[in-house]
Order: sequence, then C-alpha cells, then structure tokens
Amino acid sequence: MVDDNRIRNVLEEAAKTLDWAWKEDKRHPRSYPVNTWYHFLQIEEMLENKPVVRTGIIKVLPPPAPERLSDLVNDSTIASVYEDQNEGSYKDALKQAAAGFGKGASAWRKILRAADGAYGTNYYGLEHAPRPRVHFLHRNLLEIANCAKLSDLTNAGIAEFLDDVCPCGKQHTSDAVRKVRKRWARVSQSKP
Repeated sequence: MVDDNRIRNVLEEAAKTLDWAWKEDKRHPRSYPVNTWYHFLQIEEMLENKPVVRTGIIKVLPPPAPERLSDLVNDSTIASVYEDQNEGSYKDALKQAAAGFGKGASAWRKILRAADGAYGTNYYGLEHAPRPRVHFLHRNLLEIANCAKLSDLTNAGIAEFLDDVCPCGKQHTSDAVRKVRKRWARVSQSKP
C-alpha cells in the first residue's frame, strides 16, 4: 500500500502506539483522550519528517491582566474544541451565528460551549478538555493518511488502512469511510 519504507515503518509503529494509547484513554471514558491525541501529533510530525523535539518544564511568565475575552481564550483553542464537539467547521459556525435568530442562535450556543471548554483547557490543562463527540479516532486517522500521501486511495483502500492502524477494534467498511471522508472534507476545506 505504501511505497516509501520510512512511511511504512512509521505507520506500522503508529498502529502499536495508538493501540496502547487508545486502551489507556478508554480507561477514563469521560475525559479527553490525551494519550491518543499526543501520539497523533507525534505520528504527523514523523510523517512530515519534522524533528520530534520535546523540552522539559518551561518557565512561563504570567500573562498581563486581560482586557477582552480574546485575552483569556485563544480563538484557535475555541475552534479545536468546537470541531471536536460538533459536525462542521468553526468558521462556518461563526458565519451561521452572525445570521441571528433560529439557526444563528443555535450556532452561537455551540460556540459559547466551545469557549467554555477552551477556557477549562487553557487554565486547567488538556486533561480537562471536553471529551470529543465526533469521530475523534477516524478523523485524525484520515489526517494521518493525508500526511502519508494515502488520501488518493479509494474508500476501500482507506478502510483497509483503518483496519490495519485503527485501535477501535471495529471492522471498517468503505461506505462508513465514504461518510467520514465527506464530513472531514467539509471541515478541512473551511480551515485556514
């Protein structure tokens, strides 16, 4: 499936580490899957051939006193929490919220919940982030497939990739892959 030996080795190792990380995270089903998230970051860095650099504790100076909401919570953190909790992109939700009543008010409430989750994440740590609700594993594995230059595979090919790498323990069908790819494409197209 993959011609490049380096990419093949990374993906084979990824299957093992993701299996371990997912099992660890499933022990605490109400919290954010920190171990799996961390390994997804590492796998993407290795696939993009970036040096994986981790440092020890960094001394952080306290930030200046906030003067506006954006000083408390970074917009990119709100976007991440929003997209882990909802179908669709954060940018689309902002546009929808600007419309006002009806669907606009609904989008606004979802953005507020994401801002609340982002605040907890920023000030209490990633382990306090809200648990993802939308296809966390499969969406991230599609991003890994994209980094590994597997995105041109058919749905059946991606299903085979998921069967090899995904730690969820379920059999992946090409129809399910088609649906997840369609949702993921909508979200990734609206990202900057």
